[in-house]
Amino acid sequence: MKRLLLFQPSVETLHFFSDRLAEEYIKLGYEVRLIRIHEPFFGTKKIIDFIQNHETVMITFNYHGIQREAIFHTPEGELLWDKYDVACINIIVDHPFYYYEELKYLPKRYLQICIDGDHTDYMKQFYPEIRLGETMPLAGCDYRNSFGGGIPLTPRDDVMDPSLQIPNLTGAAIPSLSINERSTPVVFTGCFTQPDFFLPYMKRNGAEYDAFYHGILDDLLKNPDQCIHTVYLRHLNRELPELTPEELKNVMNKMIFLDLWIRFTFRGKAIQTLLEADIPVHCIGAGWDKLPAKKKNTLTHTEYSDTAVCLKAISEAKISLNVMPWFKRGAHDRIYSSMLNGAVCVTDKSQYLTKHFPDGDLLRYYDLKNLSALPGIVTNLLEHSEEMQHLADRAQAYAKEHLTWKQYAKKLIPYFSEV
Repeated sequence: MKRLLLFQPSVETLHFFSDRLAEEYIKLGYEVRLIRIHEPFFGTKKIIDFIQNHETVMITFNYHGIQREAIFHTPEGELLWDKYDVACINIIVDHPFYYYEELKYLPKRYLQICIDGDHTDYMKQFYPEIRLGETMPLAGCDYRNSFGGGIPLTPRDDVMDPSLQIPNLTGAAIPSLSINERSTPVVFTGCFTQPDFFLPYMKRNGAEYDAFYHGILDDLLKNPDQCIHTVYLRHLNRELPELTPEELKNVMNKMIFLDLWIRFTFRGKAIQTLLEADIPVHCIGAGWDKLPAKKKNTLTHTEYSDTAVCLKAISEAKISLNVMPWFKRGAHDRIYSSMLNGAVCVTDKSQYLTKHFPDGDLLRYYDLKNLSALPGIVTNLLEHSEEMQHLADRAQAYAKEHLTWKQYAKKLIPYFSEV
C-alpha cells in the first residue's frame, strides 16, 4: 500500500504529529495527502480521487476523521472509509475511557494503537472485539533540525499534498547548544488548571457522590503508582457491584474529570516544590499565572502558542521537567523530545520508563511520593554541568537512533497490510 491519508485537526499537537508522520512517509516513497478538518469542507472529491480501494490507509490520532463528522460521510450517511475500503489506524494519546462514544462507531477496517500498556489492557478487557497493535509511546522531535532550516507544514487546501511543502532538510545537521550555552535552568512545557476547577463536577450529584469521588482521589494521592482505571474499578465494584461491563465503561467515561484533577494536582505540586526551593522554572502553557504557590519570584511564564515554541524552549534549557499525564506503563513524547533537543529530562517514573531507561543513564527520575527530593535532584544536576553534558549527549545519541518520528513511521508500516 503506497497511499496514505492523515489529518490536520484543530488540536494543534495532533496536527503536529500528523505533519511529522507525513514528512517521514513521503521520504519513504509513499503518496500522502493531509486532510484539514474544518467546516465548510470542499475536499471530498479530492479524497475520493486519491483513494485506491483496498490500497489506501488512513492514520489518525484520537478518532479524528471517524467521529461521525458529516464531511466524511456520503449523502446517504455511509462513512467514506467504509465505502471505499480504506484501512484505519487510530493512535489514541489519552486513556480509552475518554472515548466511550467514539468507540461505538468504528470503520470496518480498524486497528487501534495505544501509547500506554494500561490503556491497551483496558481495551482488551472492555473491547476484546477491537483489533489492537502493540503499545507504542509517541516519538520526539528535534527542533533545530526540524525547524532550524525550514517551516512546519501549513494547510493550503482542504486536501494537501505535503510533498510540496516539506522543508529542505538535506543540509548538515545543526548541533544542539551545549549545557553551558543554555540560558534556561528548568523548563516545563504544558498547561495548568487549578484542581478546584473540577470541584463542581464532584459536587453536582450530591454529598454521597462527592465523598465517593474524593475517596478515589485520596487513593491515588496516597499511592500515585496506580493505574487510574484500576482504581476506578476497585471503588466502583465495591460501591456499585451490580454494574454491568457496559455500565462500567459509561460511568468511567463520566469520571474523566478525576483524571484531570489528579494529573494537574501533581503537575502543580512539582512546580511548586521547585519554586519553594528558589529554583528558577520557566513554564510554557496556559494557567501558570494562577498557580497557588507561596513563592513565585523564580517562575517565568509564557502562554502556549504551538508545539514548535515548546520544542524551541526545550532546546534552550538545561533541564526539561516532565510530569507524566498518569501514564504508568508508557511514556510521554515530552521525554523523547527533551532527549533529542539536548536537555536533561527529569521525570516521574513509569514501569515502561524504568524498564527501558535506567536512572542516571539517559534521564533522571524523581518520585511522586517523595517530591521533597526533587529540588535536590535538580540542584545536583545544575551544579555539575560536565556530568549533565555527558548524560544529555548519551540521551540524544540514543534518541536519534530509536525515538524519532522516522522510527515511529517505520514501526507502523507492518500494520498497513494487516488491517
